[in-house]
Amino acid sequence: MVNQLDDNREFKDSALGIIPKDWEVIRLEKILLEFINGYAFKSEEYQEFGYPIIRMTNISIDGNFQIIKGSIKYCSFDDYRKLCKYHVFQGDLIIAMTDVTPNKGIIGRSVIVNIEEKFLLNQRVGLLRINLDKIDIRFLQKFTNSHHFREYSKSTSGASAQANLSTSDIKKAFIFLPPIREQQQIAKILDTVDKAIAQTETLIAKYKRVKTGLMQDLLTRGIDEHGQLREPKTHKFKRSPLGMIPDEWNIVTLDTLCNKITDGSHQSVKTSDHGVPFLYVSCIRDGKILWEETSKISEETYTLISKGREPLPGLILYTAVGSYGHAALVRDDKKFSFQRHIAYILPDPKKINSEYLTFWLNTNQSKQYADQVAIGNAQKTVTLGEITKFPILVPKIKEQNYIVEIITKIDKYLTHEENYKKKLQVQKTGLMQDLLTGKSSVKPLLTNQP
Repeated sequence: MVNQLDDNREFKDSALGIIPKDWEVIRLEKILLEFINGYAFKSEEYQEFGYPIIRMTNISIDGNFQIIKGSIKYCSFDDYRKLCKYHVFQGDLIIAMTDVTPNKGIIGRSVIVNIEEKFLLNQRVGLLRINLDKIDIRFLQKFTNSHHFREYSKSTSGASAQANLSTSDIKKAFIFLPPIREQQQIAKILDTVDKAIAQTETLIAKYKRVKTGLMQDLLTRGIDEHGQLREPKTHKFKRSPLGMIPDEWNIVTLDTLCNKITDGSHQSVKTSDHGVPFLYVSCIRDGKILWEETSKISEETYTLISKGREPLPGLILYTAVGSYGHAALVRDDKKFSFQRHIAYILPDPKKINSEYLTFWLNTNQSKQYADQVAIGNAQKTVTLGEITKFPILVPKIKEQNYIVEIITKIDKYLTHEENYKKKLQVQKTGLMQDLLTGKSSVKPLLTNQP
């Protein structure tokens, strides 16, 4: 695709630097018919049922419109009828004007509403009604999610705890404006990548559901000697504090299966740009260690704080404070350290398979037990003492290994699709940078069209 887009174009200077000769740079207000900032609903005006209200949560960091069950707010029929100025329809372009979650950078992100339903617009979400003779709405949506527009949003809104874009900020923003047919082709190319990403996300969600179901079945019923999932009708089960379990299985406390259970460093550390990875609770999610989210500490600091809690392959890290209940297996022999809010669990390989134990610690049963023993209010904690008492459902090692083998196969499919999604996202970023700034041209494609 990229080779098709390259050509020898003529360029000119503009307010945003060098652009193709037949492009313009204009302020967004030049193509706006109307800009509407949402209605300021009061909390007491929200209804349990009615017409949904579009809020910041409906705009995703990926530039998609999303309806999240459980977080939807509604307005009454009377409010919807009275507030016709704030009606939003399928195909409308809306933009986030406030960074309610600064870490995720939602400010300046825009989405096209893709659901045929009656909506009202909430405050700090802007509605852009544009002159469709001058600009393709899909092109504008792609541009307002580009690196250039994000940087503009950040610089204009400032670095406060809750950054804001004003109506004037949005109207005064510069945008690139290619000829309309070129806009449409650029949007079409980027839509193709978006579609591939969406299809991959659907597949990832499917594998996650399959894995969750498998874990629930395999870690509570197991596999018999014929490779079949045990059923209460055909196999012996017994009552236990964890419900009905296979007759051959036992429930033991975590400390009886481990060589060591401790926690991370209790010392405050000075981070740096380079050095040894240092993990926080947020670095452990979905059974994985998110190495790209870690900070760095010096070798000297690592040596000082890691004595007695050196990382080893087969070690399990378990979040114990705040966002507790996430377990991840250490697979590689590499240096790293971690804060005291993370538990260090070193299983005895003669008694339990580390991967099996990691899967078990991530089950709903294990998380429910953690909920029962967690203490505190603002930031709940599962103490080391309680972690040592965690009930673990234990089959024989041979069966543990077989269970791990089955779940790991699904994990491989899941990892493959997640890596493919990352590859597509990198490709999209590069294409957006090239296409939306005119560095690459779609004219060869336009020329070949009938």
